[in-house]
Amino acid sequence: MKVMLIGTGAAGNKALMSAINNGVIKEEDALMINSTSKDFPEEYNGDTIVLSPNDTGAGKEIAVARDYTLSAVKNGKFNLDKINNYSTVVICSSVEGGTGCGSTPIIAKVFSQMYHKNVHIIAFTGFEEDVRGLKNTIEFFKNISSEYIIQTISNKSFLRLAGGNKFKAEEMANNEMCQRIRVLRGMDFINSKQNIDDTDILKVSNTAGYMTVEKQEFAKPLIDKEDFNKIIKQMVYNSKSIKTENPGAVRLGVILNIDPASEDAVDYSFADLKTAYGNPFECFLQEQWDGKQEYIAFIASGMQMPLSEIEAIYDRYQEQTAKVNKASDDFFAEMQSMSMDEEDEKFDMIRPVQKSQMSVDDFMKQFE
Repeated sequence: MKVMLIGTGAAGNKALMSAINNGVIKEEDALMINSTSKDFPEEYNGDTIVLSPNDTGAGKEIAVARDYTLSAVKNGKFNLDKINNYSTVVICSSVEGGTGCGSTPIIAKVFSQMYHKNVHIIAFTGFEEDVRGLKNTIEFFKNISSEYIIQTISNKSFLRLAGGNKFKAEEMANNEMCQRIRVLRGMDFINSKQNIDDTDILKVSNTAGYMTVEKQEFAKPLIDKEDFNKIIKQMVYNSKSIKTENPGAVRLGVILNIDPASEDAVDYSFADLKTAYGNPFECFLQEQWDGKQEYIAFIASGMQMPLSEIEAIYDRYQEQTAKVNKASDDFFAEMQSMSMDEEDEKFDMIRPVQKSQMSVDDFMKQFE
């Protein structure tokens, strides 16, 4: 799968840099987008887009980032010749910051509607300690359409492993992203016992909706099916994604890199995966052994967004805003009404899929 990896905002830029340093993507296949050039990592020499017309940041103000992004589209900053070399665009972004959160929904539309590319979004959820970050998280998921492939990675879920160090937790989340991209792209595939071909991995990886990608190495050889299923259950329980609220995977891809001596211990029904993510329309299996480290990896795609967890974030946001004197805070004075009790303002992830390419003028009309 030929992928262009895009990092939006400071967090997305760091994640992209991690992918380059870990050999998951080449710099020539990368694109960094930010409000200001001052936030691009010094060691990065690849393509960039500066959204702001005056090279200033957006802070945590997503409305500012949104205006910057629309201006950049209108002024031709997204006229990229090299995009024709890729079938898929993967956008990594925080959902709490201003630039990433405000620009990503528009950037996704640019590549989907104007360039007609498959769009993946890897959304890093934060530590949920800041009211503005919580509001941005809500706005982000409200503005993301169901025509995209969406993954989440929780920075907060790494805090315990990082000993409470947030910078270390973010680094671990970035490494998680790198591992997922390796699985999605089939970078660890070898030819022996080949079951999944490029068409299969492309199909399971590009099924629109919420996606979970997991990989687990085995510390010791498998003993029996009970041992195998215990590992599967641990993978599901310890997932760093937002938990799925209703099983409903459309496709499931399973990659087994195991010693032939372990094959009798594999439960090929994958019952625990199907209980957790739903009985898929199609299930693909790749069995191989590279003679190195045993592991299992899987991709469950085409699910509904876990909105109950996102609405729980909204509830925490409401509790936090109650502590603020909104009359003396400009941020709240200009905030849009977000009454989640009204049915027509619930998170609507079902929107028409745009299949034809658009001109810049036609693209901009939807934001007028």
